[in-house]
Amino acid sequence: MEEIKKTVAKADITTKKENIEKLNIYEKLLLITNEIGVIEKNLNVQVSKNNSYKAVSERDVLDAVKPLEQKYRVYSYPHAREIIDYGTLQKETEFEGKVSRTNTLYMRVQITYRFVNIDNPDEFIDVISYGDGLDSGDKAPGKAMTYADKYALLKAYKLSTGDDPDKDPSPENGYSKTTPKKVTKATTRQIEVLSKVYVGDNLVKLLQANNIEKLEDLSVQKASELIKKLNERNEVKGNE
Repeated sequence: MEEIKKTVAKADITTKKENIEKLNIYEKLLLITNEIGVIEKNLNVQVSKNNSYKAVSERDVLDAVKPLEQKYRVYSYPHAREIIDYGTLQKETEFEGKVSRTNTLYMRVQITYRFVNIDNPDEFIDVISYGDGLDSGDKAPGKAMTYADKYALLKAYKLSTGDDPDKDPSPENGYSKTTPKKVTKATTRQIEVLSKVYVGDNLVKLLQANNIEKLEDLSVQKASELIKKLNERNEVKGNE
């Protein structure tokens, strides 16, 4: 009797898997959406010493999504990423009559998040998502990608977090965007002058010092500095 029960249970699982394999990508995403429900906010974000709030972390989303994607045979991943804006945000603060400025790096990325039907890899759905990253160090790209990936999953599966971003106004935070300086490449005449002097090991050292592959990659400002130094050296030699 026990063996019969095991055989029946195994048959039910096989049948269920066979049914899942026949579903199209839309049906699979719908089943995942209905089964997940609401994502709990387990991340505590400390804004200041006395001010914090709860948020949905990337881990919260992935822990909810991954088991069901495995169950319904869906694979999702960031198919493409593009930087659409970046720069430096500057903030001024005044204390006891003194003004200090702090710079924060920011980056905005656009991602195409793809949801693929494992049982029919030619069938997929692409979802466009955006993410901003702010950081005073080197974490702005990572923050932007994490935010964009997380919200691609939230929106694709219509997952509720209990938040409504429209209920509160977005503060300006005192930031102003600085315009990145346009880098102008060295002129043809500058390259001609420098190429007569920088050859062999000297050329290799120059390229390595400026992190470039060829003289033509020098900025017009850097080329001017180099030529000025060369002229100063020639003048010294001429006076000796």
